[in-house]
Amino acid sequence: MDTNSNNKRIAKNTLMLYFRMFLIMGVTLFSFRIILKELGEEGYGIYNVVAGVVVLFSFLSGAMTQSTQRFLSYHIGRKDYTELQRVFSMSFNVHIVIAGIILILAETVGLWFLNRYMNFPAGMVTTANIVYQCSIFTFIVQILTIPFQASIISNERMSFYAYFSILEALLKLSSAILLIFFIGNKIIIYSIALSVVSVCVFFTYRFYCRLHFEHCVYHYFFDMKLFKNIISFSGWNMLGGIGNVGATQGVNIILNIFRGVTLNAAMGVSNQVAGAVSSFVTNMQTAFNPQIIKSYAAEDKEYFLSLIFRASRFSFLLIFIIGFPVILCCSTIFDIWLTETPEYAVPFTQLIIAFCMIDAISGPLWTAAQACGKIKTYMIIIATMIFTNVPAAYIILYLGLSPVWLMVYKVAMNLLIHFTRIGYLHWLICFPSFTYLRKVMLPIILYIMIAAPLPFLISQQAETLFQNLLLITFTVCECTVVGLFIMMSSNERRFVMDKIRSILHLA
Repeated sequence: MDTNSNNKRIAKNTLMLYFRMFLIMGVTLFSFRIILKELGEEGYGIYNVVAGVVVLFSFLSGAMTQSTQRFLSYHIGRKDYTELQRVFSMSFNVHIVIAGIILILAETVGLWFLNRYMNFPAGMVTTANIVYQCSIFTFIVQILTIPFQASIISNERMSFYAYFSILEALLKLSSAILLIFFIGNKIIIYSIALSVVSVCVFFTYRFYCRLHFEHCVYHYFFDMKLFKNIISFSGWNMLGGIGNVGATQGVNIILNIFRGVTLNAAMGVSNQVAGAVSSFVTNMQTAFNPQIIKSYAAEDKEYFLSLIFRASRFSFLLIFIIGFPVILCCSTIFDIWLTETPEYAVPFTQLIIAFCMIDAISGPLWTAAQACGKIKTYMIIIATMIFTNVPAAYIILYLGLSPVWLMVYKVAMNLLIHFTRIGYLHWLICFPSFTYLRKVMLPIILYIMIAAPLPFLISQQAETLFQNLLLITFTVCECTVVGLFIMMSSNERRFVMDKIRSILHLA
């Protein structure tokens, strides 16, 4: 395997994805400000919790996305192009079946739950049901888009992926701007607009894939062995997705039942910020993940492990540089960004960013587990641990404790899950866990101890907007410089500096 060429491809793809991310983050945050203003705190809370009922079925989508990318990347790594075409066609068959299952579940169990147990203001039940139907339609279209999107990522065509994702974000911004010019029921208008955007996205991905990838031409056939392999892998992925839904949307529903839509709005705000911060890491890991799976398929263990170690360290460094200043200046950022900050939005956001930091380190470990294909026991253990967030949330709110404790529990459990992943991989593929702790976790702990105290002390004195801007600038610069020396080897530091010089020279 040409390691130097692969490293350059990862760097190039990462840069493209960052270009995508910066624009999308700006568009997303601006869109959210419009949406929250036009829908109001109550209206946005309704939209967030209704869409959350649909997300109860998103574990199916998430499982299929990961499974499709894994199978496509694996066969690309083995250069088995005949099987690659068969995998794509069979994956599309499976997605059609999954879409049908979701439709049935959503229109029976989901609809019953929405109307029986959800708590909506008087006169808004009909609106909630219309938004729910639009959300189901949007979600099904997104499921059918997955095989095409997975093909683009597996083939590492990040330029198109980046540019079109920007266009998709602009279309969603247009949906938000529409709300300014309409007087009617704005929640319904916004839901319909997002459905139209999802249809446009589907046909664009389909057209691009059919034009550039031979394996993306669908041919109907049915291979029972391949079907079982995809379904089995997806099924265990699905179990992990169920746990994740319990940790996010399940908690959101419990918040609604105990405290109403106001806390749903606070959770929605924190999720928006966490999504923006996490997008920095998601983009880098999207560039790394195909190479991790391909190197495992090619049996290049040395490169496989080096990718995992680097991706874990770089992921944490990146999210800390962006997320730590947000934690320190969260109240000021919300005062500027939002017309009115929902109660508990600040502590929810600070804690969910800490959660995302742990997730960033764990991402490459999860990709490594997927690469080997044996995930049954792994998923049972991890999903069980994640799902404990649901009964924990119920107990905390039932006892009348602060909702902040929900997020504290979520962060603590995620840290325990991270170390469980390390131990499981050690058992599964003889993963060098002690080497990982020495080369990844020890530098991270040392980095936090050196980089965090000074900005934290300064934040205690920062009150004005100007002082907070200075604090953010100082924190980003200090965390970056410390990270270059604590979190990177000399070769990695030299590689990063060369890329920065190259970009500055081009500019």
